[in-house]
Parts: sequence; C-alpha cells; structure tokens
Amino acid sequence: MLALIIIPLLFALAAAKFASDRFHAAIKTGSKVGVPGAMTAAEAVREFLDENDASDVKIMEHNAFVSDYYDVGRRCLFLNQSTMMGTDAASWSLALHEAAHALQTGESAKLFLWRQGNIRLTRYAPTLIAFVCLLLNFLKRLPFRSTLMICGILFALIMLVNLLSTPIEKNASARVMSWLDRRLEKYPELLDTFAVVLSGVAWRDTAVFLKSPMHFFYAFLPMGGKLRPRK
Repeated sequence: MLALIIIPLLFALAAAKFASDRFHAAIKTGSKVGVPGAMTAAEAVREFLDENDASDVKIMEHNAFVSDYYDVGRRCLFLNQSTMMGTDAASWSLALHEAAHALQTGESAKLFLWRQGNIRLTRYAPTLIAFVCLLLNFLKRLPFRSTLMICGILFALIMLVNLLSTPIEKNASARVMSWLDRRLEKYPELLDTFAVVLSGVAWRDTAVFLKSPMHFFYAFLPMGGKLRPRK
C-alpha cells in the first residue's frame, strides 16, 4: 500500500526534476556563448523559416508569463523580448526550437498537437487534482492515504503521457541542428555547444510539472500580461 503511494509520486517528481535540471543547465551553458556576427535570435529564426519554405510564419513579441512558443493555429511564433533580441546560443536555441515546430507537417503536425495537449495537461491538471483531493479529504469524503495514492497515480500518468510525446520536441531540435550544421559549419566548437543546448531545450515543457501551481493560479489572475495573445 505504501509503495502505491510513494513510487508514483517519486516517479513524477524525479522525471520533472530531471527535465528541469536538463533545461536550466542548457540555458545556463548557452547564455555564456555568443553567436558570431551578433545576429539576434529573431533574425536567425526569420532566416531559418524562410530557408525552409515557412515564410508565412509570423514572429511576434509577447512578454508574459507564458511565452516563447509556436501557435500552430495562427502560424505565429510568440517570443519574449529577451529571447528575440538575444545574441547568445541559449536565445537562438530556444527561438529556433519553437520555430522548428512550424516545419512539422503531416503526421508530425498531429503529434505536435498531441504534444500541446499534453503540455496543457501537465501545466494545469496536477494542481487541480491535488486541490480536489485535498478538498475531499477536508470534507472527510476521502482518507488522507487514499488522497496521496490517487494524486501519486494520476501525477505519474500525466508525466508518463508527457514523456511519451517528447520525441516531437527532439525532432524539432534535430531540425534546427541540421540547419545550424550548414549555417555555422566554420564553428565546430559552437556547434557542439548548440547540440548540448538544443538537447536540453527539448525538455522545457516536461519540466513545467513543477510549476503547475503557478500556471494554474496565474491563469485566473487578471494581471501580469495575457497567457495567450488574442490578436
């Protein structure tokens, strides 16, 4: 009984912590490495999209709690100002990785939509589940041990589904790396850095599990900028 409570919780937390560590380590590494020519990430994205027959994709500045993402419905890449104007490997990697989702068509597009659904589930569901279970426990409708067990199992399932959809993120990073291999072929050491950073960036939306309470409650606050631009 105790194992049913502890193991799922540990799995979910360990997977999220692993993803978070990979992402933040990659950003830390990339932020210390400048790109030759001081081209901004937004300029690099425009070149990347134009060369891959995706000139119709718009790039818009969006400074909010949730930013740096590709909106498939509007064919628009929303980037935080610091990411757009960044001239380091971290900014390039984050912006280009999200832009690469615009190149995923056919079956890859379907997988990307599935991935987006999993990301939203990871952002909001854990906090909602915990809130409902704790409320039932407070009302004496659910024993505390059962509360922990239900949360643990559901958390583990959410994380498992998220992990199963991560290949679409790795595919996006691989597309960017292929372009960079041509674009920066004269800078092999820089390419090595990009390989590390892009690998870490692919874990960003798995790590959001740890920030689920922030995402959940922020969604109901009429302040701090919009989660999603309306225009």
